[in-house]
Amino acid sequence: MKARHVVLAAGLMAVFSGNVAAEDTDIYIEFLWSKPPADSIARQQTRQFVTEGGHDHQICVAANAKTTEVGGLQLELLDAQDKRVSLQQHADYRGTKRCYPADLGKDGAPGEWTVRVVLGDGREHSAQIRVDHRIEDSPQYRELSTPYVVGRPNYDASIPAEQWVGRLVWAMDVDPQGKVTHVDVEVAEGVGERLRERAIAAGYMSLFPPDPARATTPLRWRRTLSFAAE
Repeated sequence: MKARHVVLAAGLMAVFSGNVAAEDTDIYIEFLWSKPPADSIARQQTRQFVTEGGHDHQICVAANAKTTEVGGLQLELLDAQDKRVSLQQHADYRGTKRCYPADLGKDGAPGEWTVRVVLGDGREHSAQIRVDHRIEDSPQYRELSTPYVVGRPNYDASIPAEQWVGRLVWAMDVDPQGKVTHVDVEVAEGVGERLRERAIAAGYMSLFPPDPARATTPLRWRRTLSFAAE
């Protein structure tokens, strides 16, 4: 897969009856805090889900760069005690990136959950994500200088594959409530120059835990993306 398809968290894994599944690192998964509008130029990648609040968390799967017949996919969520919370089957999955609502159930044990996905052709992979009832219950929420949701520019299909080479760095100023108040693009090289607007939108989507100390000690947080053609 092209470097532009690399996502925050990789993995998938489950078992279709009758298939011998094998770990495939070319299959990726990414977790989104909420479902973005169809025309959005950025998205909210997350390392945390919560079961309260109706956030419309999403699990996105990408197996191939082009649409192919992969036999559908099965998506299973296991809680921190390896108990199955939900199971989805999507016979119409055809390999390219697609996002599904994260079915978190009601009674799963909080902690590190496992996402297992297997394609109908036998390929599989797995990924982990933190799940708590409330965001305030999460140890990640106590990492005051680190976002639990970080914006990422969406892929721009108008840019030819061979031009996806470059680097992009943007910096975010964060207020005491955890809201990003200002975004600067500090480095935009190669394809990064064409992603400036998307990086700024991504910056404002990021979410940080609150920290009253920022009133006197401001937080400026940077994100870097590097791109290389396959």
